[in-house]
Amino acid sequence: MIRTKREKGSFISNINITPFTDVVLVLLIIFIVTMPKIDKESSVKVSLPQSQPNGELQSSPIVVQIAQDNEIYVNDNRVEPEALAGRIDELHKKYGSTVLVVRADEHIAYRTVVQVIDIARSAGVNTVALATRERTGVPVPR
Repeated sequence: MIRTKREKGSFISNINITPFTDVVLVLLIIFIVTMPKIDKESSVKVSLPQSQPNGELQSSPIVVQIAQDNEIYVNDNRVEPEALAGRIDELHKKYGSTVLVVRADEHIAYRTVVQVIDIARSAGVNTVALATRERTGVPVPR
């Protein structure tokens, strides 16, 4: 706060907001620069196989991710393979989710993905979607 003496006995008090404005602008610039670097999908790094898009899901799904090191995550929380059935069943009953999305790394054994799908079906999940990356012009062998 700056006080200046104007006339005999009276003071004018002004608030200098220039330093405050400088700090706010610097924080805004930092926020704008770092925002694109934040991964919006998940913290688990999975290299998805490629496919043609087939439509959007209608309800809030249960997302099971299988990383390249065979670690399993349910909605971004690590789960032991033995506890996977219980966790899917718990989410299915709690939220009524009938859709399961499997995001498996493209190098994972097919057997592991099928086991996850079987566990989900036994828990009452009746729709399974496999997450893929959009194909970029390379034809898929048939």
